[in-house]
Amino acid sequence: MRRFFPFFTVMLIATSVGAKDLARTFSTDVPFFDCDGLICLDVVIDGAEPRRLLLDTGNVNNVFIAESARDAGWALDPLLKEGIAIPGLYRAGEHRVSIGRVDAKVPFFSFDRAQLGQYPPPGEGAITYPFFKDRIVQIDYPAHRLRISDIVTTPLAERDDAQGVLKLITFGEHGPPVLVASPFRLNGKNLRAQIDTSFTGSLLVYDAAIDDLGLKRQGASELFRYTDGGVNLRAAQTSPISFARQEIAKNSTVYEVGEGAVPVHQPDRFFEGKVGNALFAHSIVTMDFHAMTMDVRAAN
Repeated sequence: MRRFFPFFTVMLIATSVGAKDLARTFSTDVPFFDCDGLICLDVVIDGAEPRRLLLDTGNVNNVFIAESARDAGWALDPLLKEGIAIPGLYRAGEHRVSIGRVDAKVPFFSFDRAQLGQYPPPGEGAITYPFFKDRIVQIDYPAHRLRISDIVTTPLAERDDAQGVLKLITFGEHGPPVLVASPFRLNGKNLRAQIDTSFTGSLLVYDAAIDDLGLKRQGASELFRYTDGGVNLRAAQTSPISFARQEIAKNSTVYEVGEGAVPVHQPDRFFEGKVGNALFAHSIVTMDFHAMTMDVRAAN
């Protein structure tokens, strides 16, 4: 699991309707910005001037950097462990977040910037997947657009065979719930993977699944600065990757855990990998957080 904030604190509706009907699904359509391979948004908090925050589907807790929180006049309460304050980590209370026409009051955690390690992520914090509960979210990677529906209250429709499934699965026995989709397909075999928009790579396969998926251990290591505080991953092979019935990439790099001073946290066989922004560079990804389905389509 990727965490570019401290580990102990964090951890698409694909339909057959026409383009005009699908467009009516979304009440908000806003641009996003490439921040060194991450997704950045202009977000309004408590009606103030917009702040540049990340979209982080790999995290459960919304984050606002402590320096920015103090500048906005927020009250910060130190996080306690066994009654003792943890330096640089705070509960920041609930605040109203607006992305385009969509808004909700959500809780935040806050960190001193010094806590973010050697490779602090861009922006002033992150909005995470619980913000989108019961909404449909579409990430149009080629167009750099984020589309969000109003809250969906209609009964669940029968899932289309072309759709995949979203589940919240804990990261190991005691980890936080993370967003996991299936079925991805690699080397003729299915796998479950965390959807992590703060992972800049394509597909990382965890150690326990390497042999089962027939991967070759052969590549050089590459540093991923925003994963687990900066980790080395090794290119295992280049392969076609599909999701449900859709091919996502004909030749995408598949990574395995490499060697380095900082270990990659692994999910104890609860799922097999995680996917990041690079895999979807030419796709439109639609996640339905009401029906818990996901669709990946090539952009027209």
